[in-house]
Amino acid sequence: MKERIITETRQLFNQFGVKSIRLEDIAQQLGISKKTVYQYFGSKEDLVRQILESQLNESLHEANAIHDQVTNPMASALLIWDRLIQYKQTVNPNLLRDIQRHYPTIWTYFQSFRTEYINTILLANLRAGVGQGLYRTDLDETTMAWLWLEQSQWDVPHAGAELSIKHHFVRGLLTQTGLALYERHRL
Repeated sequence: MKERIITETRQLFNQFGVKSIRLEDIAQQLGISKKTVYQYFGSKEDLVRQILESQLNESLHEANAIHDQVTNPMASALLIWDRLIQYKQTVNPNLLRDIQRHYPTIWTYFQSFRTEYINTILLANLRAGVGQGLYRTDLDETTMAWLWLEQSQWDVPHAGAELSIKHHFVRGLLTQTGLALYERHRL
């Protein structure tokens, strides 16, 4: 039952944000009592925390799988960008705004997760690309990792702009060798 509550509530939060969804709405959606929700979660904040942890751990697991399975850092970077874009497109921006405004402890956890993602997944990709001669050696890797995460989550002026930003960013990382590989990969 706990996993069902998390799954259904995650969909509601991703669609509508956190603030607009009450525990009564969750119980009604699931066809259970509010008391049943409280059997598994001590409060709405506890539910929000567990959902966000689940969602972020899933995202980290997927990015680690890409990093582990794709040995070409450039191809891996493109897949990681796609995953970040997909996350942005499937999560209502109010979800994170609501968490930031109403759940400061959970927001701190989210910020720590972002730092971990930057320091593990994105920096590892950048360092591997430099090591393989695909990315420029003059990169400020820490800044580029931060910029990568930020740009992948930007609000964009029209559909498809995410892909243009992704390709522009990745091309800016590349050496001549990397660019040649990139051009073959894109065809």
